[in-house]
Amino acid sequence: MRLPIASLFGVVAVLFAHAALAAPGDKEANQGINAARGGFCKRAIPLLESAEGQRHRPSSAVPLADCYAKQGELLKASEIYHTVASEKKEPGYTGRDVVAITSAKKKAAQLDARIPTLVVTPAEPYAGLVVEINGEAIGDPSTPQRFDPGKPLSVAARAEGYEELSQKITLKEKQRRELKLRLKPKPGAAKPAEKPAAAKPPEKKPAEKPAAAKPPEKKPAEKPAAAKPPEKKPAEKPAAAKPPEKKPAEKPAAAKPPEKKPAEKPAAAKPPEKKPAEKPAAAKPPEKKPAEKPAAAKPPEKKPVAKKPAEKKPQKSVAKKPAEKKPTKPVAKKPPEKPAEDEPRVAAGPDEKAKPQVEMPEPTPPDEMPAPTPPAGRKQRNVWLGAGFRGFFVPQVMFELFGEGGRHAFFPGGDVSLSTRLGRFDLVFSVAYARFRLQETPFLPNGHPDTDYEIIESDLQALQADARLVWNIPLDRDERFAFRVGAGLGVGWMFMGELYRTQAYPGDAVPGDQSTFVPGDPYRYKKCRGPNNPEGSFRYCNQLDYDADHYPGYAEPSWFTRPKGKPQGLKPVVYPWLLFPELGLSFRPWDRVAFDLRVGASVTGPLGALGIRFAL
Repeated sequence: MRLPIASLFGVVAVLFAHAALAAPGDKEANQGINAARGGFCKRAIPLLESAEGQRHRPSSAVPLADCYAKQGELLKASEIYHTVASEKKEPGYTGRDVVAITSAKKKAAQLDARIPTLVVTPAEPYAGLVVEINGEAIGDPSTPQRFDPGKPLSVAARAEGYEELSQKITLKEKQRRELKLRLKPKPGAAKPAEKPAAAKPPEKKPAEKPAAAKPPEKKPAEKPAAAKPPEKKPAEKPAAAKPPEKKPAEKPAAAKPPEKKPAEKPAAAKPPEKKPAEKPAAAKPPEKKPAEKPAAAKPPEKKPVAKKPAEKKPQKSVAKKPAEKKPTKPVAKKPPEKPAEDEPRVAAGPDEKAKPQVEMPEPTPPDEMPAPTPPAGRKQRNVWLGAGFRGFFVPQVMFELFGEGGRHAFFPGGDVSLSTRLGRFDLVFSVAYARFRLQETPFLPNGHPDTDYEIIESDLQALQADARLVWNIPLDRDERFAFRVGAGLGVGWMFMGELYRTQAYPGDAVPGDQSTFVPGDPYRYKKCRGPNNPEGSFRYCNQLDYDADHYPGYAEPSWFTRPKGKPQGLKPVVYPWLLFPELGLSFRPWDRVAFDLRVGASVTGPLGALGIRFAL
């Protein structure tokens, strides 16, 4: 019985509302207002212009000005705002008209600050000056002129006796530009006669020129002084002839050295006498090596002839302690070089083998040997315990997949994880917490009329358990930095909180005026306080729709329950959780500490996380 009565009441109310909106232009006005609130100004402008042409209402004029402002036609919008702001409430005006008049005053002040201005300032007074902008003459160019931003302006200026000047400019929003005019006089005009007065300063310049003529008189005086140095040069030339006289004197002196060379040849016979004397006197093995070289020259055949007595003489010289000469000659560096070359030639000499044993360690100590030790510096840790922050970002686009409305939302949380190393892979087990708090947001499911708009909000809290497999790609030799790629699978449980749904009506509507309850901006909708509460909202706040009991305090049941005569609940209790892919970067500054930054795509929205791990 209640349903037929309510239906009859709804039909009567709709007929009454239709009669109230039967005035000319109201239909176009309502359609244009809805289109303007939805952001479709190209569609709204012709509808609102048609409605204003049939009758004027502030409630339709202000949305028309809003669209003009969005299209960049600020002058048109400003004119409408000021016109509406100056109006007073008249008989027949509704609550929306009164609201429009009040808002027009604020919008007019805000828009005036955006409109750019142009001031044309002449550089000097021009007789008969005429300034035109886009072909229209301006009475007083020094007065700021307002124009729409972004539109090209053609500025032209003319004056008696001057050439016409034309210039194109474009103004930006909020720009205050001043254009200075400088006109060129026409050839043969009376204005250029004033220029001889400017010719007075050049009269002083010729007076300076005679003073500049004095320096050339000094230059000829300097030239005779410059002629003196050439007289000194010939005096230097005879002095240069002396060196050739000394050169012939040096040539005879060069003949003396050949006389000394023959004197040195007989003296060359003495050294062989000293060498054999020194070798028998010194029983040291290094002195026997130079004795082998004269044996290779076969001079001993001459020694038995008559050089035996000569052998006694060096013995006397031995008595004179010729060994004192050895410490002067023996340079410690030369003897080791000769045995190094002679040892391979002489097979005998077991005593000489001890020397290469001393030389062997010298080439062997390469300092490069300890270099291969660094690769074993960083140890691999197999078990890690970590914790960190992670959150989910849900863009408005995800709401639009299921209906209209929604907003951007961010759900924070955290996790604790335990991971183990499997070669280049990490197997990670984690337990996480997330708070899915959503502020009041309008939402309309797909396929539903505008009267089914609801305001949804949530304070749900969830726990999640998941397992992830992550592949580590080292970026350096010590694995200080690593790129990580992986995926995860888990389950979530909504253990606390509720999902609230409440019917909504247009926020611009005036209670008691049914004609004002028309579709508008959903983000300005308000919660219904009850059926047909506020008065006149029966099309939005009623008990005939599927959400008949969705009023303040209504909590959505879980999707495991289905109340009698109602659709299944939408609140999730247990839900699957999937993460794929997961991309991240790991930084390991110390052997037992690592930091992880990761992002990914999950069932609950794009994921972002930052954590720290400690090796066990």
